[in-house]
Amino acid sequence: MPNGSFAGSIEQLKEREKKVKKVVSESMSTVVAVVGDDQPATGSGVIVSEDGLIMTAGHVTEAAGKKLTIIFPDGRSVKGESLGANRSRDAGLARITEEGKWPFAKIGDSKKAELGDWLIAMGHPGGYDLNRSPPIRLGRLISSGTMGMLRTDCTLVGGDSGGPLFNLEGEVIGIHSSIGGSLAENRHVPSAVFQSGWDRMLAGEIWGSLRMMAAGVDPHRPMLGVRMNESAGNIVVDKVYANSPAQKAGIMDGDQILRVDGIEADQMSDVVEKVASSKVGNKIEIQVRRGEEEKTFSVRLVSWEDLASGLGKEQEKTPPSSDESSRPELGIILDAEAEAEGAVVFEVIENSLAASSGFMAGDVVKEINGAKINGAEEMASSIRSADLGKRIRFAVQRKGQEELLNVDVLFGK
Repeated sequence: MPNGSFAGSIEQLKEREKKVKKVVSESMSTVVAVVGDDQPATGSGVIVSEDGLIMTAGHVTEAAGKKLTIIFPDGRSVKGESLGANRSRDAGLARITEEGKWPFAKIGDSKKAELGDWLIAMGHPGGYDLNRSPPIRLGRLISSGTMGMLRTDCTLVGGDSGGPLFNLEGEVIGIHSSIGGSLAENRHVPSAVFQSGWDRMLAGEIWGSLRMMAAGVDPHRPMLGVRMNESAGNIVVDKVYANSPAQKAGIMDGDQILRVDGIEADQMSDVVEKVASSKVGNKIEIQVRRGEEEKTFSVRLVSWEDLASGLGKEQEKTPPSSDESSRPELGIILDAEAEAEGAVVFEVIENSLAASSGFMAGDVVKEINGAKINGAEEMASSIRSADLGKRIRFAVQRKGQEELLNVDVLFGK
């Protein structure tokens, strides 16, 4: 290698090291541990304003509850509270409730991050530890469009959730969300997601659903807002969701879908594929049979995230039924990108039904109650429709085990 090239590489390394040290020295004091007062949940966060606003993961504030204890790297602790959250994107805000001027980090633009950029992950792995400062993990951006998440090869473990992802300018461009079993499975909520819902979260609004994350669906995916079934060769609308494009257009429960944009719909997949191949904001024509009449509706598609937001607001106005309010969560996040026959368990939430039943990250669910499972979305749908009070048997493939393992979960009332 020519001396000039080698010298250039050394200079680049020195320059990167200089930037990392600067970011760490200026930002370390802003990386806090977030602990629930009522529950033993713990995660991380980063202060982003002088008056003590904190960016963290939605599932951290979800588990912690309203009252929080915020712990600084030097051991100081102050009182705090959780604010609003976009559950379907795992973004949440909290704040310090004690008066003071707090150290804070600047929020950057995640949309400007490029593949291969060097990034710094910080947090409190394994929970707060007074004997060490937040560990520094250096890595690169390896994907920016994965289910609306940033993905890096920064090494993270449990307890890091909610911690910041810095660029080399010291700006927060992401918050740690899903922690996986391999270096390539660490996902971060982009700062752009926080900024788009900032006012709503600041006002204490909570919308969306963590269950939607479990389905592993791209939040930008176009949605019609109906549930369908096939009966006697007909495609029937089983349910029209509140505040959905379908409801606003006039489609009703029981309508039989005949055509989509003039093309015959012979099976549900015809409708699903047409919607999926469209774009958010596009209008599509849905022709239905209602009783003896045929009707045509023009439906403007929205994103999965916007559909979840609408459903969240509707649920605030309408009290949930006793069945919905008592329905337990399984407590797993699935990996929709994994190339496997079945549904791959990406993460198991602590103290959840899944954790107590023996699920582990990396498990591949092959069957549910004897029925074959072909992917994450199919498993999520099966879980949502599970009967309360009954035991569900999961047939699981686990690394190092040749035979399928049975994992039983009781969905108690």
